[in-house]
Amino acid sequence: MKKFALVGKDIQGSFSPSIHSFCFENLSLEACYHIIDIESSSYIPGVVDRLKSGDLDGINITAPYKKDFISHLDHLNPRAEDIGSINCIHSNNGKLIGNNTDWFGFGKSIGGFKTFDNVVIIGAGGVVSAIVYYIETRIGCPIHIIARDLNKISHFQTNNISINDINDFNLNISNSIIINALPSNQLINWDYVIENIDSSPLFAMDLNYHLKATEFLNYFNSSVKIKNGLDMLIHQALMSIDIWFNKNLSTSIHIKNLKDKISARYDDK
Repeated sequence: MKKFALVGKDIQGSFSPSIHSFCFENLSLEACYHIIDIESSSYIPGVVDRLKSGDLDGINITAPYKKDFISHLDHLNPRAEDIGSINCIHSNNGKLIGNNTDWFGFGKSIGGFKTFDNVVIIGAGGVVSAIVYYIETRIGCPIHIIARDLNKISHFQTNNISINDINDFNLNISNSIIINALPSNQLINWDYVIENIDSSPLFAMDLNYHLKATEFLNYFNSSVKIKNGLDMLIHQALMSIDIWFNKNLSTSIHIKNLKDKISARYDDK
């Protein structure tokens, strides 16, 4: 039986094991998926040893270690190299290869959001670079990143990307999609933040997926189309499975059935 895992910190509540278990069962794959919750990056070499020995066949990586694994790898997929972070590792002829599937998951998740002219990203975490990559390579509209620590996002500043201090900014843009990449436990004055972005945004997406409606999403009225991060989580997981098994398996998964299977785990049902 092949063995896969999610590596991160404080991730016992992740939906990833349920998603992968559903997929493995429906695809008749002899595989299992579990959680590896590590307190610091000092535990990463131990996880890498398990990958090299074959005790693990592949892993997903979540916050805060999406960049910390890179130095332990033999190769980076060119797309992951451009993004600068990874969330998936597989082995090929004994070599560990880092991949990024977040960009794909994000792209699939905003498929129903059309005709926006600006993208606003709130947060500076490891997933932001994958979102920026997707927007730059697939859409090409202006990107505005808002965060507390501008040092973390200073490398993003280009002619098409602006960086903004969450405590002191005023974008005054229109026709936007606003994406929250901050953890749900962050205390944010959403009145101040949203009103200084766009008084009438078209779309809002919260990458947090445990709640159907987060404090961020609850801010918007019915004229704004909203969604949480569940679709992104599902589609990045499906791409990981295709990478691990080197086959196009994910198209056989019925997404609605998968979402119905895990929807009972929502905290606000």
